[in-house]
Amino acid sequence: MEHERSVHSLPPFRTTMRTCWVIDHPAHFQLFRQWFDDGDTLIVTERQELDAMLTIGFVQEILRVPRVQGTFLQKVGLGRRREKMARQFLKANPVERIISKGAPFELRAAKGLVAERWYLSDTEANTAAHRLAKATHILLPESWEGKLRSTHTYPGILPQAYVPLNCDAWNSSRGQVQIELGIPSEDLVVFHRKITGDGVHDGAEVVNYEPAIRKMKVHFVENKESAAAMDGSAWEFPVQATLFDGVITGSTTLAAEAVVQGVPTLLISKAKRGFLTYLFDQPHFFHWNEDDVFDGRFNEMANVWMDYMRSTRMDGRIAVVDETKSRLNELFGQPIA
Repeated sequence: MEHERSVHSLPPFRTTMRTCWVIDHPAHFQLFRQWFDDGDTLIVTERQELDAMLTIGFVQEILRVPRVQGTFLQKVGLGRRREKMARQFLKANPVERIISKGAPFELRAAKGLVAERWYLSDTEANTAAHRLAKATHILLPESWEGKLRSTHTYPGILPQAYVPLNCDAWNSSRGQVQIELGIPSEDLVVFHRKITGDGVHDGAEVVNYEPAIRKMKVHFVENKESAAAMDGSAWEFPVQATLFDGVITGSTTLAAEAVVQGVPTLLISKAKRGFLTYLFDQPHFFHWNEDDVFDGRFNEMANVWMDYMRSTRMDGRIAVVDETKSRLNELFGQPIA
């Protein structure tokens, strides 16, 4: 006699559920790609890194939409344009659910057309998007500190779901960057990426820290958003940080991706995020969040960060592990890729 399965043991979704994935940022592509099925569709924002990431080829139907940036009126106009384009696309390519991270216009367009409208966010500051999104499901980290209320949660930070946690690769290649740069093996080499602040919500979070880091006794390897588009490394960007002794950045996304992999990371940004609070427990994460104020306290933090890079060379790195990936697999189905 066959035993009946409890309804509570069934996964929330069929893995064959036809889905439209909204890709507004390179990290969103990294996150969602593993669940893409042939019958799914993609809505992808027009930006350099995403252009480069699309060159590997996808079989899914793809709609490109403009990036929402500029003045308030420009953002309103671009948002309306995206919503109109998305609605036409969804009518021509019906799906059962749409999943978006921080991009509300496609969810608004999907109301009345798509039964399940998933909205993900780990950015409490993006309150305008939270208000605009017409979501049936809201997925937030358990560390969320904003007013938006979740219908589902995951325990940690989203890079847990897509960054390969392979500290052994770095342990076996320590010193290679120094050799390639032709500098002494004991010198510290740091991966540096600053942000321009022209995104939807991050303009007020940017800190001008360039003068404060010029005297640091480290070698900086600069990286710009356009670089990954030019050199073809857009898909590999999250793991590039592992090649260096540490990371310094104004990007909360890169900071999270680096910390997950055990990289000593100094984030200089006024950003406030629940997931940053979550990361404070990691001894290799340092966050300076004051506005253009660089005094003795900053120098002390920077020195501790550099000391941690030196000690990590000796002792190795420890990746951050939690249940985020398995939780998302429960919600979205087992990865295809």
